[in-house]
Amino acid sequence: MAGERDLDRLWRVLPLVLLGAATLLAALDSAVAPQARLVTVALAGAVAVWHWWMVLAHPQWPERVLAPMALYFAGFVALAWLLAGRHPAFWLLVVACFPTAFMALPGRYAYLGVAVTALVVAGGPFALLNDADPWPRVLSALAGAGLAAFLGWIIRAMETEVERRRAANRALESANVRLARLGEENAELQGKLLAAARQTGVAGERGRMAREIHDTVAQGLSGIVTQLEAAEEVANDPDAVRRRLAVARNLARESLTEVRRSLNDLRPGPLVETRLPEALSALVSGWSAAHEVPATLTVTGTARLLHPEVEVTLFRAVQEALANVARHAGAGKAGVTLSYMEDVVVVDVRDDGVGFTPQETHGGGFGLTAMRQRVVRLAGNVEVESAPGQGTAVSVTVPAIPAAAE
Repeated sequence: MAGERDLDRLWRVLPLVLLGAATLLAALDSAVAPQARLVTVALAGAVAVWHWWMVLAHPQWPERVLAPMALYFAGFVALAWLLAGRHPAFWLLVVACFPTAFMALPGRYAYLGVAVTALVVAGGPFALLNDADPWPRVLSALAGAGLAAFLGWIIRAMETEVERRRAANRALESANVRLARLGEENAELQGKLLAAARQTGVAGERGRMAREIHDTVAQGLSGIVTQLEAAEEVANDPDAVRRRLAVARNLARESLTEVRRSLNDLRPGPLVETRLPEALSALVSGWSAAHEVPATLTVTGTARLLHPEVEVTLFRAVQEALANVARHAGAGKAGVTLSYMEDVVVVDVRDDGVGFTPQETHGGGFGLTAMRQRVVRLAGNVEVESAPGQGTAVSVTVPAIPAAAE
């Protein structure tokens, strides 16, 4: 860039250098009268001022603005031709009009300037018309014009290529800047995504642990408290007290085992070595014995092994629904139905208890919320039907994802 600017400045100063050299030769020529030499020097000074004002004082005009540069070139050629008529040394300035045409005139107008200069070098149109044999001068002027035009074309081609490469470099630099900015934005976005993923993972793990604690510790402690309260009521019956304490002890052990499994994110204990119908049968019979409420399990359809997450969700849903029956329903009996269908599996838990108005519960407590969260993760659905004095029915529907999809 700096080298190009220096070369461009040199081309613009070159006419003044040649003008100065020719003026010095003309001023020192003793064969010319002093008054004539003074006129020649004054005229050369006018040329210098003309060039300085039009080119050096307005560097934005050359090769860019046609009107002032056409006026400048016409004046420069005319003055150079006039000076050449006063002293032969100024033919240096006339010849310098060839490269000056490419320095001053934009685009193809430079070639028109070369043609005008060639006509001046040939002596002008009047000299050619009055000369008996003008061809030597014409051929000489055409040769000079052709050489100047060829050199000018090469210079213009080089300038065009340089400008093209410069534009390509600018575009590349701009693209690099955009890429760097995109890289920074991408890194920032990735950081935000990682932070969001960590927060989501933390929230998900907290939710999982909350559900597992509710389904294990909370329900186990609730059952233990129920058994201890029942034991207090039959304190005068040693056999009944021992029976209640045994149930409480078993609940405590089962709860401890479930806590350990939950911490390891394993399947509930009843599902580790048994299928879902057998696990639900043990759950229903154990719940019935613990709460002394008759309960039955009915299985419809062809039982099949399902994805562990599906079986865990159904097992926990029945566990939560029965826990709610024991805490709130005051039921005389309860029934659980496990239905295997083609695309879905449904569990229904019904009781004949006091019932409630579902709209007044605002979605239920944490147990029902945890149940819904589990089911929604499997694209399932939870429906609760109840009315005061008419019992309650909880229906959970989940996709029948086979165990092979694990």
